[in-house]
Amino acid sequence: MRVVISGYYGFENIGDEAILKSIIEALKEESKDIEITVLSNNPMKTKQTYNVNSINRWSFWEIYKELKISSGLISGGGSLLQDVTSSRSIAYYTFIIGLAKFAKKPVFVYAQGIGPINKPINRKITKYFLNKVEYISLRDRESSNLMKSIGVNRSFEIVPDPVMGLDFRFSEKFNIKKNYIIISVRDWKSKTDYLKQIAYACNYFLDNGIEIKLLPMHEKEDEKTSKRLADMINGNVEILTHDMNINKRINYIKNAKIMIGMRLHALVFAGNLGTPMIGISYDPKIDSYLKTIKQPCVGNVSDGISSSELIHVSNYILKDYDNVKLELKKNTIKLKKEAKLTANKAINLFNKFN
Repeated sequence: MRVVISGYYGFENIGDEAILKSIIEALKEESKDIEITVLSNNPMKTKQTYNVNSINRWSFWEIYKELKISSGLISGGGSLLQDVTSSRSIAYYTFIIGLAKFAKKPVFVYAQGIGPINKPINRKITKYFLNKVEYISLRDRESSNLMKSIGVNRSFEIVPDPVMGLDFRFSEKFNIKKNYIIISVRDWKSKTDYLKQIAYACNYFLDNGIEIKLLPMHEKEDEKTSKRLADMINGNVEILTHDMNINKRINYIKNAKIMIGMRLHALVFAGNLGTPMIGISYDPKIDSYLKTIKQPCVGNVSDGISSSELIHVSNYILKDYDNVKLELKKNTIKLKKEAKLTANKAINLFNKFN
């Protein structure tokens, strides 16, 4: 079997790379002889990192030729079909789906988060192409509601984020102190200065003997925002930059007292690793994930967040820490098992059509 994977890969985004790693591992567990080709912005690095074939995601003729000899296309995971950042994302990913259909190949939408989609033309495009695919699996209930509202009539299944299925086993030994809170922020347009509120909370933590680590999930974008936050904090903080060993950064999440996160996959990593978390929302996907695993959210950056609420929720977690960790484990154990099943469904679909 030979499959093509299309997603936001090769852009130095830890979350999306974790999605890719989890999909590849799950597919290989299900089919030992599977051949995988990933469409990537950095094909050489993708090939070396994951031991798969890779094609430049902009080389459309090469992509079409690969699709012609493949068993089918996996579109996902992640938030591919949305127009919050721009309309280019929907245009690109639906075009790749269109290429697969032109090549007469089945398409499996893999644990995607759909939306927000604001422009009417983008809703029509998304509806048209999703009604052409063979199987749709979605990451959350909000995505399914949006899909119905725009007129997609294909049946679908709600599945966990693929990263919940990753098995983290580290051969390296890291000497990491365990009395710190880890924070993942991103830039987002807001009427209020949410970074300042986070900084006030960080000052409180530092005054009470808790260290602060900042984790940029998207290499260039988030490092700038993390540096802005660090400059607002009255004390020393460590930024876990992209040149740090990826396994060491994940170990920092595992050993943290709390993850305070805006980025979805910072929170998903925390859920997988059993680290209690507090979400700061900028997108419905954050609220949806936190609701699924029953973890707190202190508000949306667009409406404003308060340092006092962040401190209050953090203190609540720290005072009842063992019970909070136990409840988190109970809420994620089923998701971790189910996350691996999506790959089995993809392979069954491609076997059916080939």
